Amino acid sequence: MNYRIISIVFLSFFLTALLAGAADTDSGDTNGNQAVKGKQLVKQGNCGFCHTPLIETKEGAVPAPGKTLAGFPSGMELPELPEADVDSEEWLEFLASLPNTVWAGPWGLSFASNITPDPGTGIGKWTEDIFIETMRSGKHIDLKRNISPPMPWQDYGKLSDEELSAIFAYLMTLKPVVNPVPKPIPIKRKEPNK
Repeated sequence: MNYRIISIVFLSFFLTALLAGAADTDSGDTNGNQAVKGKQLVKQGNCGFCHTPLIETKEGAVPAPGKTLAGFPSGMELPELPEADVDSEEWLEFLASLPNTVWAGPWGLSFASNITPDPGTGIGKWTEDIFIETMRSGKHIDLKRNISPPMPWQDYGKLSDEELSAIFAYLMTLKPVVNPVPKPIPIKRKEPNK
């Protein structure tokens, strides 16, 4: 089993744990602990797995300092999609070579978004209502496009408004990181031989 498949399986388990754990949390947030609750939900959902870039150290891959939830690092070279079929050995090797902030599949390449409160490159201009609507609809309100795979917005959309509000409150406490993330790159379809 390759690294990407294992990662997707783990991500699914984490989301299941998030939804199960979220159901057990107190939705009455009268003590000002909304951001603390949001941090817990972000941790349970393992958002950092895709949205925080990793760097290699002597100890192995670790989260890049100062880049928590900043998405695909600007300035990083964009990977090129292989011309081989998606289910080929070449594609499996390609998937295993991608950094954690890039995903590829039949849709093409997608890059983890900057979900820090930077107003220019992150979600700093978003309101709580926009965040909740984005998680419910699967559409970027400000970009007028669908959220790209593998973002499990359908699962996050099942969270309560209070839980999504808590996640948003936590994200707004993060250090804003200026980090423009590229738009998704669609796969080039081969023309059928005539």
